[in-house]
Amino acid sequence: MRELSFRVRSLGSAKPAIPEAGELGDWIRRHAGTAADLTTWEVEETLRAQGPEVWVPAAGGMWYGDRMLAAFPNVSEQRISGEFDLHTADISADCMTAAKIRKGCWWAVPSPQALHLTDGYFADEDTASEAVADAVTRVCRVMRDTGAAGHVLVYDGVPDAIDQEHFSGKRFLRFVPDAFLEDVLEVQRDLILSADAVPRLAELADSYTIRQVYVTDPTGEALAGACRLFDPEDVFCAGTAPETDQETYWKNLAKLRVCVRDV
Repeated sequence: MRELSFRVRSLGSAKPAIPEAGELGDWIRRHAGTAADLTTWEVEETLRAQGPEVWVPAAGGMWYGDRMLAAFPNVSEQRISGEFDLHTADISADCMTAAKIRKGCWWAVPSPQALHLTDGYFADEDTASEAVADAVTRVCRVMRDTGAAGHVLVYDGVPDAIDQEHFSGKRFLRFVPDAFLEDVLEVQRDLILSADAVPRLAELADSYTIRQVYVTDPTGEALAGACRLFDPEDVFCAGTAPETDQETYWKNLAKLRVCVRDV
C-alpha cells in the first residue's frame, strides 16, 4: 500500500537537561580559550540532535530569550530603562556556531510579545512596543549576517499590530497559539497549527490564502486531514523538541506515514 511521508521542520527545542558534571567538564575543556558558555552548549546540543531527517533545522527556542535580553543593556528584570543599544557579540558567536553544525539553519526566538518587557522609560505603550520590535528586528538582522537563514518567531499570546508590521517576508515564520491563527493569517501565508486544530483548516482556508501547513506533534489522522485539503507536498510535520531525548523526538516525527487511501 502506497504511503505518504512528510518533511520535518524544526520550530526549535526546549532547553536541554544539564548533563552530568563529567560530560559538561569534557565540553568545557574542549572549548577552553573561547567565549563559550552554557548557552553555547545548549545551542550545540539542541542542534546536533536534529539529524538529516530534519528538513529545516532550527537552533534556539523560547529559552533563547535570556541571551537576547542580555544583549539589551537598557533592560533589567524585563523592565526597559532607556534607549535600546545592542550588545550582540554573544549572539553572533552562537549563530556562527550553529552555522558550522548545520548550514541553512533557522533560529527559533521569542517574539517581542513573548519577551514580556514592561516600559519604565518611554511612557507610551505604542512607542515602547515600537522600540522593542525594532530592537528584535535588529537582533534578527545581526543573526542573519552571521549565518541564520531565517527566524521562527514564537508567541505565547496574540501578536500585536506593531509586531506584525516589523516582521515580514520569507525569512520570518510566526508560531502562535491556536487561539490566534486568524491573527497570523492576516500577515503570513504559511500556517503552524497543532494536530487538534487541523479540523479548523477547512474554515480557515475558506477565509484566508494558505500556502503551506505545518502540523505540530501530528498524528497520522491529523496529517491525513490536512492532506485532504492541501497537496501533501505542502503539508509538513513540525515540532519543538522536549527537554530530554531530543534526537529520538525528531526521528519519530520523520517516521510518520499516512496511507494514500486515507486521504
